[in-house]
Amino acid sequence: MEKSEPLRGMILRSALILLLLAVSGCAVKPPGPPPIVVTVPGPDPAPPVDAEPIIKPSPEPGPVAPHVAVVLSESLPAYTNVSTALAAYLEDYKVYDLADGSRLPHETFSAIEESEAELVIAIGLDAAKLAKSFAKVPVIFSQVFNVNENDLVSDEIKGVAVLPPLELQADAWRGMDPNLRNIGAILGAGHEELIAEAEQAMKKQGIKFHYAVAQSDRETLYVFNRMIRHIDGFLLFPDNRVLSRAVLTEIMKHAARHRIQVAVFNESLLEHGATFSASSVDTDIARKIAIALNQILNGNIDDIAALTPLSEIRFKTNPAMVQKFGLDAGGVEIGSSVADAQ
Repeated sequence: MEKSEPLRGMILRSALILLLLAVSGCAVKPPGPPPIVVTVPGPDPAPPVDAEPIIKPSPEPGPVAPHVAVVLSESLPAYTNVSTALAAYLEDYKVYDLADGSRLPHETFSAIEESEAELVIAIGLDAAKLAKSFAKVPVIFSQVFNVNENDLVSDEIKGVAVLPPLELQADAWRGMDPNLRNIGAILGAGHEELIAEAEQAMKKQGIKFHYAVAQSDRETLYVFNRMIRHIDGFLLFPDNRVLSRAVLTEIMKHAARHRIQVAVFNESLLEHGATFSASSVDTDIARKIAIALNQILNGNIDDIAALTPLSEIRFKTNPAMVQKFGLDAGGVEIGSSVADAQ
């Protein structure tokens, strides 16, 4: 048993960083000044359990008739699953994989222009960045976490959120643990709107939200080790500008040692000790993209939000962690309509 631990550790470290690369940029900044830590006060070994998505009803978009180019950063499930879900709305489209080696990026967008595509859907950070540089028609991007960092939004480029509504997550977390009092999070710069959303969501549940803005992975670990004494839950955002494989491993180890529940946005992290995952739903992402495309075709691109929020969330719990923390996973109201997530 002892000989298997190094191998398990190596696999854990590799898996964690790969999962984060799917939704954020890959640059890690050098350490900067001490982090800003803010507290918003409020009133005082089985397989993961899957649950049906919690849904806030949203309008069903009509079919998109013009030719659409769907551009993938690469063929990761997080991208291809959304592409597959889009088939329900797109009548005429072609999928381009930027990582398949068949063309250089500028050649891909030249081919898109020659195809007379009227719209581009960019899935993943690389696709979104290249679409901003080369696309000649309006773009809707998705599956990008660090939107502001990469200055993606413009008059002709809009996005769909990569994370599910935090209000739904906070409600479900409170349902599993009525004694939850303090939740922490650490992000890189440029996520003021996400922080405000988290503040509001936690406050509604009577939870104090503690957050920090870090500038490097080492700063994240430093802040986490200070924060851990004041929280009983940690929200692990997929911002690998301030995370590394080593720091992720340390966070999971320290959280387990200090009995801190860890919520993640990718269910693959459950097997590495996360308490539960709250992930987006591919069909919800595709629906929001289709709604935005129809608005563009109707001449209403200026009415589209810079980043359209999602409406659904899918939960999976780690039974071992549920038992460890004495949580009531059955208390989550699965399938019910929950408050607006604007």
